[in-house]
Amino acid sequence: MDVFLIVLQYVGAVSFAISATIYAVRKRTDIIGALVFSLLTCFGGGFIRDMIIGRIPPNILVNKEYYYLAAVCIITCIVCYHLGFIEPIGKFMNKHQHSFIIEFTDALGLASFVVLGVESAIEHGKTGFVLLVFAGCITGAGGGILRDICAAEIPSVFRKHIYLIPVIIASCFLVFTYDKMPKIVSIIITIIIIITIRMLAFRFKWNLPIPKVREESKKEQEEREKILK
Repeated sequence: MDVFLIVLQYVGAVSFAISATIYAVRKRTDIIGALVFSLLTCFGGGFIRDMIIGRIPPNILVNKEYYYLAAVCIITCIVCYHLGFIEPIGKFMNKHQHSFIIEFTDALGLASFVVLGVESAIEHGKTGFVLLVFAGCITGAGGGILRDICAAEIPSVFRKHIYLIPVIIASCFLVFTYDKMPKIVSIIITIIIIITIRMLAFRFKWNLPIPKVREESKKEQEEREKILK
């Protein structure tokens, strides 16, 4: 089981690094910007979680295992950043394919880190249902929120493809079933829940309603529709 969780950490780190790097390329940042986006997405949520559950200093600053994770994240980011400028790949990947890759890798990283967030809080001796669910949610989504803030955008968590709903559902499921079924089964179902709902939301453009402003201009309407795509 410990090996499975370690693998999950690396899968999550690589997945978030890929999605964050493609995001950085779209935003036309340099390599430093891409590295910051990748590291924030991978470790920002875990940093916040550790501060909340009282793990001081946070794991990322003292745990050698997290140094290796950061190294993997950085290497993945550098490779993907430069691949993003190769002309044949640029021609092969149209906008929709890029979006699919971002969404799928983000969903995979999100699922991995939700599980690791709940697991980390339990290992630290926390038992409250709400606290454990919050630990899972913030570990999965917190890094993306910080990344979007650094990109001067309203976090997509709050407005696009019902991002937080699968995270909350999956976190509640994992916490509720943690001691009621084999742990690995509970974890796998949790991952499936997040990836399935996220990809269905991407495919069918599921969004929570955004109120329309009575005197909304045409430009504002186009911007709102663009956000929800």
